[in-house]
Amino acid sequence: MSDVKILIVEDEGIEALDIQRRLISLGYATPDIVLSGEDAVKKAGETRPDVVLMDIMLHGKIDGVMAAEQIHGLYDVPVIYLTAYADEDTLRRARITEPYGYIVKPFRDREVHITIDMALYKHTMERKIRESEKWFSTTLRSIGDAVIATDKNGLITFMNPVAETLVGRKLEDLLNRKLTDVFNIVNSQTRQPVENPVTKVLLAGTIIGLTNHTVLIARDGREIPIDESAAPIKDDKGNIIGVILVFRDVTERERAEEELRKANDELERRVAERTADLASTNKQLKQEIEQRKWADYRLEEKNVELENAKLAKERFLSSMVHELHMALNGIIRFTSTVMTGLPEPLPDAQKRPLTMIRSSAQHLLSLIYYLLDLAKIESGNVELSTEPVDVTDVIREVTRILKPVADQKGLKFTDNTPEGQVVIRTHRRALSQILLNLTDNAIKFTDRGNVHLDFVHHQRGGRYMTEISVVDTGIGIREEDQQELLRTMRQMDSSSAGSREGVGLGLHLSNKLAELIGGEISLKSAYGKGSTFTLVLR
Repeated sequence: MSDVKILIVEDEGIEALDIQRRLISLGYATPDIVLSGEDAVKKAGETRPDVVLMDIMLHGKIDGVMAAEQIHGLYDVPVIYLTAYADEDTLRRARITEPYGYIVKPFRDREVHITIDMALYKHTMERKIRESEKWFSTTLRSIGDAVIATDKNGLITFMNPVAETLVGRKLEDLLNRKLTDVFNIVNSQTRQPVENPVTKVLLAGTIIGLTNHTVLIARDGREIPIDESAAPIKDDKGNIIGVILVFRDVTERERAEEELRKANDELERRVAERTADLASTNKQLKQEIEQRKWADYRLEEKNVELENAKLAKERFLSSMVHELHMALNGIIRFTSTVMTGLPEPLPDAQKRPLTMIRSSAQHLLSLIYYLLDLAKIESGNVELSTEPVDVTDVIREVTRILKPVADQKGLKFTDNTPEGQVVIRTHRRALSQILLNLTDNAIKFTDRGNVHLDFVHHQRGGRYMTEISVVDTGIGIREEDQQELLRTMRQMDSSSAGSREGVGLGLHLSNKLAELIGGEISLKSAYGKGSTFTLVLR
């Protein structure tokens, strides 16, 4: 009942409020109240209530009867009259509007409840009947077959447009005429009249179908070959109350059957011709199948060769990485020993080339690691499993590793990591590698100012989101370079990057790792002012 919308139309405000209170106590939703017939029609159009409780005697230009007539006619809303008294003329007018009930004041709550339920049920049933009748009528008028209905005496009560066309008469001309007078059918071969199917149905009480070769003679004398059947219409007790006759023009079907017979003859002739060609075609098909098998075999061999080549490449890459790693580590250790192990400090003229040698070796070693990781990712052999990771601990570790590098360049290195733990599910090594790469790049391309790690952990759309941004005051990136930077392995051109080392592999690797852990990296930059790389983890 809480879903039923009720509109109260009562010009006595106190009485209207009492009715509203009583309906609410019965479990109905709070009804709307209007005080005049004009307002009732307007409100019904705006809210489309399920039922209207209408006082018959309303003040104003239109009384309750006129308002009810307009509401029912315009919006098909059931109306229940409320009345304490009315003259005979008013009651007669009220009956004409076909109300769904009367409630006589004063009334009891149970009486109101029953009357509303009965009105809603009656209105629902009437709507279903109207819809069914409309659907049935529309269906009969829309179908491609001709339909004629009669009553139990064989008098025509309905014809659809197709039947009117075939018979050559309109329904208004044949209404209540005997079907046997207008439905003239004969046997096309014997030319003898065929017993009317409606008569058969009324006598036998069962479905009747015509035999073949039946022809309908239309009003203009045309002979139309038809198929048809007739069935009884019965009431709930099984009594025949009418007959429905369905028939169709089969001229095209008979023409098609004749064409089909001719086509079958032609087909048999062609089949005989094609059978002779079939053996040759089968032989050719077998040869093509053998060729396809041989091609598949060669393809499989090539796939094996490609797989072996891939394995050989991976073994070669691993071996080369190992050899280069050993050689570069030796160079780094030797230069460090020479620079720090001598009793006397080296002159700048000797220290500078040793520093360049060590820096280049370290750069080449990082480049090798990048290439190895990228090769693994591109080959699809890397699957990163997630685990609970304290993000703040990873950020502190990155800060601990790279702060000395920033201090050496005279940069201010800060972060806003909270004191407590912030645990998310991710891959720790991948997260650490991404932040190291992004932060190292920020330090590398910042000559003065600061590098800041900004940490945000918040909820959006019912899900927690972690955003870690690396903000620098470095050289920035031109707008035309920003779209390509994360998608390719290239770095900024020389005019943007100056003489700094790097081929962009760190950013490319970071982007790939971010995809593997379900994150993404975004970029904001202003050329000459600095850049912000943001890792978003959901």
